[in-house]
Amino acid sequence: MQTLKLGFIGAGFVAKFHAIALTQVRGIELAGIYKRGGAEEVASFAKENGLGDCKIYPTVSELCNNCDMVAILAPNFVRVEHAEQIVEAVKAGAPLKGIICEKPLGRTVAEAKKLVSLAKEVNLPTAYIENQLHMKCIRNALTQIAPQQKIMGPLAIARCSEEHAGPHKGWFWDPTQQGGGALSDLACHSIAVSWFVLTPIGKDVRFLEPVSINAETALLKWGQPAYRKQLLDNMGVDYSKTPAEDFCTGIVTFRNPETGQMVKAQFTSRD
Repeated sequence: MQTLKLGFIGAGFVAKFHAIALTQVRGIELAGIYKRGGAEEVASFAKENGLGDCKIYPTVSELCNNCDMVAILAPNFVRVEHAEQIVEAVKAGAPLKGIICEKPLGRTVAEAKKLVSLAKEVNLPTAYIENQLHMKCIRNALTQIAPQQKIMGPLAIARCSEEHAGPHKGWFWDPTQQGGGALSDLACHSIAVSWFVLTPIGKDVRFLEPVSINAETALLKWGQPAYRKQLLDNMGVDYSKTPAEDFCTGIVTFRNPETGQMVKAQFTSRD
């Protein structure tokens, strides 16, 4: 079996988790990583754990010329820049077979559309990373209720909730660099997995059509003076000047295009 050579653009918190996950995947090697802070650590991990002779490349173009596929794992505010560099490399002859992008796709709808259009320019297959669709608990639950769905019909409502203590890096607390707060950071998972579990058995994950969304966001904990000072001291982010939501809740309504039935995804997220 031919080995797939994967390259990383990004070497921080997320990239390290992806490298760990790759140790459980057959037929793939971490062939290269773009030179950013932490690249040496990730490359060393790859070599020590049988993921291949991971090389560090000084430019995105060189990385693309030595890999079959690249994963954009760098911070949100440089996604478009790196995607443009990938496209330029492919147009110049880089033999890439596809692009992977970490969530969220963009800080804004305009950025997300830009990334999609860039990939279309070079006609490359793309993948958007969303881990919760592949979690064993989700897959096992769907397997268990599959017989009931065949008799009673698809699910009509899904409820998801996610919470953590907040991002680990200062830039991710800054809404101008991250793109927002709990809605784009956490709720993107809940919306995606709800969409997935509501999808009728045997249908493509994009089968259901989103028709409306109703959401409420708020700044609760990190807007309070004591916690705001803690955030400024620890992360260097001043929420008195650039606040983001640390709580969100909402409902997405999807339509089954074959039956016309409306189904609901309810989500709640907290930082």
